[in-house]
Amino acid sequence: MLSELGRKILKTIMEAEGPVSNRELSLNCGAAINTIRKEIGLINEETKAHGVVIASRTSVGNYLELLNPRAAGPYLERLRYLYKRNERMDNRYPTQVHYLIRRILSSGGGLTVEGLCQELYCSRGTILGELNQVRRFLSAYGLTLKNKRTSQGLTVEGGEWNRRQCLVYQHKILKNTIEEESHREYGFKSLFFMLDGVDHYETARQELMECLREQDDFTIPILHFPKIIHYMQLSLTRRKYSGEIRFDEEQVQRAQGTPEYAFACRLWDRMARHFHERPDPQDILALSMLLLSYETQNRHLKEMAEYPLYRRETTELIERLSQEWGYAREIFDEVFVEDWIVFLYTLQNRLVFGVYTDRELLGYVERKGIRSADFCLYFARFYEEKHGVRISRENAMSAFYLFHRLLKRDSYCYYAQNILVISQYGLSCAKSLAANIRKGYGMEVGLVTPGEICQYVEEEQEEYDLLMTDLDRDRRKYLAQYGLPVLAVEFKPGQYRCPELDDYLEGVQKECEQTILKADCFYRTDFKSKQEVFSYLDGLFAKNGTEGGRNISVVKELEENDAHIELERENGVVLLPVFDGAAQQQIYVLINKSLFIWNENRSQIFVCYNRTPSLKANQMLNGVLRRFVHIRAETADALVRGDGEPVKLLFDSEIFIE
Repeated sequence: MLSELGRKILKTIMEAEGPVSNRELSLNCGAAINTIRKEIGLINEETKAHGVVIASRTSVGNYLELLNPRAAGPYLERLRYLYKRNERMDNRYPTQVHYLIRRILSSGGGLTVEGLCQELYCSRGTILGELNQVRRFLSAYGLTLKNKRTSQGLTVEGGEWNRRQCLVYQHKILKNTIEEESHREYGFKSLFFMLDGVDHYETARQELMECLREQDDFTIPILHFPKIIHYMQLSLTRRKYSGEIRFDEEQVQRAQGTPEYAFACRLWDRMARHFHERPDPQDILALSMLLLSYETQNRHLKEMAEYPLYRRETTELIERLSQEWGYAREIFDEVFVEDWIVFLYTLQNRLVFGVYTDRELLGYVERKGIRSADFCLYFARFYEEKHGVRISRENAMSAFYLFHRLLKRDSYCYYAQNILVISQYGLSCAKSLAANIRKGYGMEVGLVTPGEICQYVEEEQEEYDLLMTDLDRDRRKYLAQYGLPVLAVEFKPGQYRCPELDDYLEGVQKECEQTILKADCFYRTDFKSKQEVFSYLDGLFAKNGTEGGRNISVVKELEENDAHIELERENGVVLLPVFDGAAQQQIYVLINKSLFIWNENRSQIFVCYNRTPSLKANQMLNGVLRRFVHIRAETADALVRGDGEPVKLLFDSEIFIE
């Protein structure tokens, strides 16, 4: 069975384009080189049976060696799939903690700490430490773990509705874990697979699909299909507990009479033919509540009395974002408005029904959008201000894709250049080359205009930043009249990008970003907690205060933001936005001497910044932040050690993880 470190090592080697050195593995995995070497030996013992091992060569590195390509192919393909899915799951807790959660939830009683020690071959201290993590996990569902000194032993107290939501999510964790199952969880699996010895999942999936095709009232993302199907299975395997589900009058009135409730009734009528029994009315209500909490379209929403309230709230949010962050009102199109109204409706349903939102939302955390995440954070603060309700981090980030689509409509590069193209072969060739540049560079360039050598810049209506040409050195004297920087390139008909323009645009990008990030933005610190970081940043903002900014407490602002959104990234970087409404850009980078746990990840680099009403300044800021979010392990290590000037290290390194 691969350990967590073994999975990281194998994943790094699988994703690398070439051999990976022990030092690079050490930096990426956060372990000593000797530990890496020992772990590779353990990995090979596991993978050799599948026809593949990690080969190590001095001065070359570590790479995969196929002993049996036919056996290794399916094995590696399965690993890649599980790595991708596992990265999107809740990885805060070890696999054994999730096993304990499932074991306790599905046990009929009599489960003790001593019994778990014998079952898992570990000490009492280990079990007690993991049970503390179990308590934290269950508390998110409104459940409480009790250790009673009676024959009951370890028990979970809480509502049946909450218990079922936790069981459904645990099933997702089980199916997407990378490790092979080390224990036979018959009690847990029987809740989903062993109804009269028949697996009804596929039957329920087909009936759900048929019912959805027959109606046009709402739509449900496919991501939530397993949740709905597994809840239906739980309704039967736990039917003796259905009477314990309690919904108050507000919840019942909000669910009954809706198309979703009628849909749940129709679906259960179909399923009764297969299950040979109908569920409790409370289970029909619960199923309709799940549908109401995760739909993406609702054809009847405009007929509801609350629709105008959602629309006014959407308009107010748009006005604030346009005013405070400089985004044009035009990018908030009607598609966004209608989608956002549905999102507010489903969010309200989740809060009313007490539905837990999965953490599987965005994919790998390193690729969580910077602008989109800040928008989600701003919305969470806005929602609390409007309603006095602090939404969970998962609910706040569930708006990610709505903002992401919106911001893609305004994704032009701040370093985009207006280019005049002149070719020695004439206007027809220049037009062809200009078309290639537009196709190859997209939003990285602005206006691309073909021209003839006899045309003068005074006659042009646009202002250009660059002149691209294939003229040789002797003939470039004819271009002096344009007064533009000249970029000599070798054009090829089928070439959509060229190295010369790539280097030029990279230089312009760095020049823009270095107007924001300078040497005096970096500070070396030795803090042990987030509160020390907050207090230090509060002093920096007070010392370098800007005119026109609101009189705010930076400590309180950072604490509030940290409570709403997970600000840390898995590469040891924490982004700390401050929404102070100042007109002047401020950014501070704290490079801490040692790592410490920030919420859930080990962090060492803290980047604090504020946004301004200038759209271009915000776009340049995003470029700077991306250099930290996608920083290579070697560059981060050099920053911490102080090997050179921080700005030079950051801008002269390969910033993106391939």
